[in-house]
Amino acid sequence: MFGATKNAILFSQSFVLLALSLCLGCAPRQAPMDMYLDAVMLGELGQNELAVKKLTAVIAADPDFSLAYSELGKAYQKLGDHKKALAVFREAARLDPWSPENQIQLATACSQFGNYAEAAAAYARAVELDPKNLDAMLGAAECYLKAGQHLKSLVYCEEAEQAGERIGEVLRLLARVYEGQKDYEQAIRVYRRLLSLESDDRDVMLALAVAHMKAGQYEKARGVLISVTQMQPEHAIAFRHLGYCFVRLGDVDQSIQMYQKSIDLDPDDWEACRGLGVACMIKARRTGDARLQAEAVSFWRRSLTIAPDQPKHEILEQLIREQSKSENPLKGLDY
Repeated sequence: MFGATKNAILFSQSFVLLALSLCLGCAPRQAPMDMYLDAVMLGELGQNELAVKKLTAVIAADPDFSLAYSELGKAYQKLGDHKKALAVFREAARLDPWSPENQIQLATACSQFGNYAEAAAAYARAVELDPKNLDAMLGAAECYLKAGQHLKSLVYCEEAEQAGERIGEVLRLLARVYEGQKDYEQAIRVYRRLLSLESDDRDVMLALAVAHMKAGQYEKARGVLISVTQMQPEHAIAFRHLGYCFVRLGDVDQSIQMYQKSIDLDPDDWEACRGLGVACMIKARRTGDARLQAEAVSFWRRSLTIAPDQPKHEILEQLIREQSKSENPLKGLDY
């Protein structure tokens, strides 16, 4: 009797242990939302690799969890894997096309790869969803400009201007849009508006001078550039632009001086070397000075050494081959 009772107790204990082990082994898995929240916390702690693993598990458990894709894209960006980030941002925007944040994340990722048309469309969608989002307006304008769609860029610039905020940033972009349309008179007006707000901004003054040069207004450009060099005597680019203005105005000696000053300040400026070669060749033609002609070719070679793949390098190589035979040493120097 006692032995039977003892066996019953042992059986009961074994059954309880077995039941507990089975229960522990069948514990419910962590819910996707809980895993997502854990991943967000890991990302905030800088544990991005762990966050990626956790978010990948979330998506495996719930393929329609758009927030997980968005967070996964951020984690990939922090890890420097922008290709994977772009892929998951696309999926997040597909799953939840009503989220402005998803559209902006997609646009940012696209622009990193130079996919400006796709980026612009995503920014434009973000503006539809959030009409007061100035960042989205400026992003759309910038990307449409880079995609060569100037009219669409202009529309978003005008919307951003009407918002009345960050007006300096908006006007800078608007001026670039007009330049992209080759409407230099409008660009000049915008740059002058900017100067009425920021009268001593050297970058705006320089951009205004370049717009004047593109419009063929070399006297006006020269005046602006002289003001820049008086305010900032070490501004190499301003002296380089002055060299171009003077050669266009027919004052080759002044042009040579300005280009040389630019090179003294920045010896690695391939554009200044190219321009100085042009100015020297023009003077050599006028004076028949063989030494000056050789100097011109030397500066052209130096320009190509600094920047072998510079724009219009084929023209510069042709000028070097032809040297004194070329009828137009200004060829390829236009802005």
